[in-house]
Order: sequence, then structure tokens, then C-alpha cells
Amino acid sequence: MFLFLGCGLLSAQDVGQIQSIDVSAIEYLNVVDNQSPLYYGKEQDSYHYLHLNRSSLRPLNHSYMVDYKYTKALLSYRKVIYPEAMLRFDFHNDELVVLSPDLRNIVLTPENVDFAELHGQTIIYFRSDSLPGCPSNGYYVLLYSGNCKVLKKQTAVLVTNVVSSKIDYVFTFSTNYFLFKDGVYHTFKNKRGLLNVMQPYKSEMKRFISSNRLNFRNNADEFISRTVKEYEKISNTQ
Repeated sequence: MFLFLGCGLLSAQDVGQIQSIDVSAIEYLNVVDNQSPLYYGKEQDSYHYLHLNRSSLRPLNHSYMVDYKYTKALLSYRKVIYPEAMLRFDFHNDELVVLSPDLRNIVLTPENVDFAELHGQTIIYFRSDSLPGCPSNGYYVLLYSGNCKVLKKQTAVLVTNVVSSKIDYVFTFSTNYFLFKDGVYHTFKNKRGLLNVMQPYKSEMKRFISSNRLNFRNNADEFISRTVKEYEKISNTQ
């Protein structure tokens, strides 16, 4: 797999070489403790977006990927691999947060993040360029990377619900996908949008989806990655 490093690429061979740093990186963290470059930066203020202190006025849900609790993750930061960094990813503020040894919530400097493997997904920090349709700067999930590339952008917006004079705060989520092919970024949100980008092989892709019983609603990530991979295969052999 190729990984984005901003607008650049990190080859599979390079990733393999970096990931060969295993136990030594853990030992390094134990030695440097809070002096690690990971723990320099601003601290995240929980629920700071509400400007409220009363817990009853906090949102009914959270804005993090999978869980607000920290999870062990593989992190490449400034070209150094940390195999057991404690991370969580906030969709609302587009922040990757690391837990320091003294239990501080440190927001990682995005420009220094090469990639992170969190909850089975590859998170990259993407830097926008001048190519048509290019998405904005920010964190994205890299769903597929070959001649074509697919980025997933998830966001969380805090909204207010008023029911019978009761005020609730809740996060609502949205997802956009970006398919890069032939020098252009194409945005789509659903199966129809993806297939429309796959001309002139739309019919072939429909047959592939049907024969493999792929379902966008049940598993959009798998649907997209497998479909794009098949599109590459067909388009390269025609």
C-alpha cells in the first residue's frame, strides 16, 4: 500500500522499513517520558466548544472515532514510529489527540503526523493542492491507494434540539468520499455517485458488485475499496 504524506507518497517499502522499529521505540518512550516530541503542543479542553461547565448540558453523544476513550495505535510522527501511542480522533475539531504519561490530552501538530493506524483505519493528514476538485487540508481516512486513491472525510457538527422546552445538545455526522483518478478528485456520497465516476466501465462495475454481493449501506468502506480496486483492474486491461 502507498500512503499519503501530505501531497507526497510513502512507498510500501518505506513503511516496512519504518515499522521495523518496534521494541526500541517503546523503550525510547519509557526513557524520554514527557520529553517526547509527541507531548509538546496545546492541550485539548473537553467540551470547550460548549463554553459550559454543567455536565447536564454536555452533548448526549460524543464526536470521536468509535470511542472517546484512548486506544493503543500505531503512529508515525515526524518520521518516527510509535507502535503503542494512546490516541483518539475528534471529528468535531478535526484533531488527533494523544494521551501523555501524566494523563494530559495533547493535540498533535497535524503537519507532523505522517499516518496513524487507529481502530483498523489509516488516518493521514492531507495537504490540499491545485488539482481539480482537491479537498481541503485536514485529516482523512485513506480507504484505498493505487493508481486511484480514495479519501474519506467524516465531520461532526454540534446541534441543539428543543423538545417540550428541554434543550439537548447532540452531534450529527456526515461523510464525504474523494476519488482521485486521472488527475482529478471526484466527490461522492453514495453508490450512485461512485458508479457515475467509473465511466465507461459502469456496467462492468455493476456486474462485479452484484456477483460479489457488495452492499454500500452495510459496509461502505469495503464496498468502495473493492469496487475501486476492480475498476483499476478493468481499466488497465482494456
